[in-house]
Amino acid sequence: MKKLCLLFFFLTLTNTVSSEELYLRCIPKVTEVREGYAKKGSILAHRILYAKFKMEFDLTKSDEPQKTVSKLKLYLTNAKGKKDKFSMDTAYYSERSGARSFDFEDQYETETFRFFNTLNINFDGGTWVSSGNIDMAQVENNKLNKDNFSWFGKCYELTKKQFKNPLPNDDFYDFVN
Repeated sequence: MKKLCLLFFFLTLTNTVSSEELYLRCIPKVTEVREGYAKKGSILAHRILYAKFKMEFDLTKSDEPQKTVSKLKLYLTNAKGKKDKFSMDTAYYSERSGARSFDFEDQYETETFRFFNTLNINFDGGTWVSSGNIDMAQVENNKLNKDNFSWFGKCYELTKKQFKNPLPNDDFYDFVN
C-alpha cells in the first residue's frame, strides 16, 4: 500500500512539475484573395492563443506520459488591443519530432449566410507561424456578397503580463518589426 501511495504521489508531482503554459500572438496578413473585398497585404485582427499543457498517462496509447492540452483559448484583438473571445468548432493539437501544431476549423450556415474558417498554428522547432482561410457568403438586400481569402502570419511568444495587458495592434506590430 505504501508503494502505491508513493507511486501516486510521484505521478501527481510529475504532472504538476511538467505543466506548461503557452501564450502566442499571431499577426495575419492577407496573402491571396479569390473573391471579395479583402486586400492582399492587409493585416487582419491579431490572433492570440493561450494553451495550458499537462503530462498524462494513456495506457491504451503508450507506457510513457503524453503531453495533452488541458486548457485552450483563442482571442482576436481589436485596434486598441482589447481581446475578444474567439471560438472555433473543432480544435486539434499534435506534437511529433519537435514540431507542434494546433489546427482549428469553424463553420456556420443559415439560409442567407455561410461561413467556413480554418486556423493553423505551427512550430517547426525554430519559429511559430500561423495560416488560415476564410470563405464567407452573405445575402444582403437580395444581393450575394462573397469573401474568400487566405492569410499567413508570424507568431510571437508572449509573457503572461503581455497576454493579460496586450498592446494595441499597431504598437505590437511596430514592437516586433
